[in-house]
Amino acid sequence: MTSPPRPPRPRPRPAPTRREFLWQVVAAASASACGGVNGGTDGSGEASSSSTTGSSTEATPTTTDAPTTTTGTTGEPALPGPPFTLGVASGDPLADRVILWTRLAPDPLAGGGMPETAIAVAWEVATDEAFTDVVASGEALAEPAFAHSVHVDAMGLEPDSWYFYRFHADDYTSPVGRTRTLPAPDSAPERLRLASASCQRFTTGYYTAYAHVAAEELDLVLFLGDYIYENGDSGPVRSHMSEECRTLLDYRNRYALYRGDAQLQAAHHRFPWAVIWDDHEVDNNYVADISAVDDPDFLARRTAAYQAFYEHMPIRVAPPTPEGLAIYRKFSWGDLAEVFLLDTRQYRTDQLCMDEPGEDCGELETEDGDMLGPQQEAWLTEGLSASPAIWKLIAQQIVFSKVDFSGLLINWDQWDGYPKARQRMLDFLASEQLENVVILAGDLHVGGMADLNAVAGDTNTPVVAVEIVTTSITSSSETDVPPETIEQLVATIPQIKHFNAHSRGYVTVELSRTELRAKFRIVDTIEAETAAVETEAELTVLAGVAGIQVP
Repeated sequence: MTSPPRPPRPRPRPAPTRREFLWQVVAAASASACGGVNGGTDGSGEASSSSTTGSSTEATPTTTDAPTTTTGTTGEPALPGPPFTLGVASGDPLADRVILWTRLAPDPLAGGGMPETAIAVAWEVATDEAFTDVVASGEALAEPAFAHSVHVDAMGLEPDSWYFYRFHADDYTSPVGRTRTLPAPDSAPERLRLASASCQRFTTGYYTAYAHVAAEELDLVLFLGDYIYENGDSGPVRSHMSEECRTLLDYRNRYALYRGDAQLQAAHHRFPWAVIWDDHEVDNNYVADISAVDDPDFLARRTAAYQAFYEHMPIRVAPPTPEGLAIYRKFSWGDLAEVFLLDTRQYRTDQLCMDEPGEDCGELETEDGDMLGPQQEAWLTEGLSASPAIWKLIAQQIVFSKVDFSGLLINWDQWDGYPKARQRMLDFLASEQLENVVILAGDLHVGGMADLNAVAGDTNTPVVAVEIVTTSITSSSETDVPPETIEQLVATIPQIKHFNAHSRGYVTVELSRTELRAKFRIVDTIEAETAAVETEAELTVLAGVAGIQVP
């Protein structure tokens, strides 16, 4: 069938110069009412070896909680109140270092409430929670340009080791966080324990799942996108308390709202995280520098959103520029596992058929879409080919499996909307004969696990990988179709071995040298501040054996 003429997407504006970019950041921070930092990659997705933000001189921090009334201990203006309202976090560990994060924000929902000056923040890492054995310490600057956030690359640590960390500013001391380093690159670890999570819309419910994540025995949390939601809605139990985010101050306040949640903080305090974004960190279903609606100021909005994401995540990437923020990267757990963290949002081509789910509007026959962009795709395939790891995990945002119901209901925002890019990846996996490839996904607010065949959706072709989809922490389905109906439809797809369209929670993945075991953990409510949790399903993949082992 033919499709009606498609109105053009808005044309992107030219990228601002660096001076214009800095001016936009300053102007946005001071103009709106809605609502630090180094360590990075080299642009190719490889972790760099950058050091702490600001000064790295040794500090002798105080440990008292009482505020000062004159100037702080470092000679700067006294802080107007307790600054560590957003807690602490760690992430992107290497064998000898880890990123430590905090943000000074005495008035978190009003821009932070900090003076317009850089503040010295002391940090320390110890082998014990009482900090009697401090093994690394220093000082970083929390700068106004980055919302007084700090990213410390705490170096000189031992491989495969747990540590405790904390910060001091003025006469205040932060909560204590717990983190760890990766095993040495040439080691042969016996086990890796992960949790994957995604989609934590603040207004839809409480973060009851995170209380249980914090109680798990894990090594790392993988967050697969939609850390915040940009809209201005109110929900059954909570409200965003502001309009839709568009400026830097808007996004800063929104991150502060989410980061202030005690259950989310508990999960950050307990483990290091590796975080990637999806769309709601900027705007629903945006593509590269194109908004979902005709927004002539979208590039400035995206720049502000990327800046705020960088300011609030314990992430080992280079600072943002007017051109964007490269977040794809990888890490290795000895020879047991290699984890590739992707960006399926910033480099993709535009969705087909005006991004309206349904049958093909006539554009699919000539579709030549790109999901990862040439540079990221080459980085991924080269990394997978060269990886010596037993398990190769691809952590990305959206569902890879073919679930278009024979073309009757195509979701153009998922890999179903980019079939040539997906098939190119499947062809690569088949031709390289790679074993033990596992794709991790989120986004659709459903949980499931599926085999991936060499030809998408064709069970007559070999299984070349498996996919694990984690349901949302709180976000619910926005379709009018009842979850039970969706589950009945999906039950007709033979590749899908488990599916749940009605529950909230997370997935734990435990890897050994012989098997992968995935547990789908669901909570009984998100409408109360506490909830029980249960393992709804447990599935296994054996090393060297294609496909999911069905109980």
